[in-house]
Amino acid sequence: MQYNKNIRSLPYSVMNLFYRTFILHKSLQFMNEYKTEKIKELIAQRIKELKGETSYTNIAKKCNIYPGKISNVANNKTDCQLSSLIEIATGLRVHPKHIFEIMFDFEDYYANLDGISKNKNSKRK
Repeated sequence: MQYNKNIRSLPYSVMNLFYRTFILHKSLQFMNEYKTEKIKELIAQRIKELKGETSYTNIAKKCNIYPGKISNVANNKTDCQLSSLIEIATGLRVHPKHIFEIMFDFEDYYANLDGISKNKNSKRK
């Protein structure tokens, strides 16, 4: 294979740099995917909080989305579009922004993505 021969002919330090870059990229990719999953879980929990004792069927009667879809979103079993979240908010009779009122430190998350360490004494929002 031509590709493998080219890689093998590179100096060790260059190969090591490529390897470290690859590992860092995969680590960041995993961290991003983990954080995305965490955010989805928090949004699902928030929908359940807003739902309270109201049944998915009663919520669905007030919007254009099926009870099963609402349940799947609230139980973090499916990805959904923004339009679905807006419909769920409509069914819950809340402003859509309330669905996104979750306890997640986005500033810290973005700082980590950008490779900036956050000052431990700074205020969290």
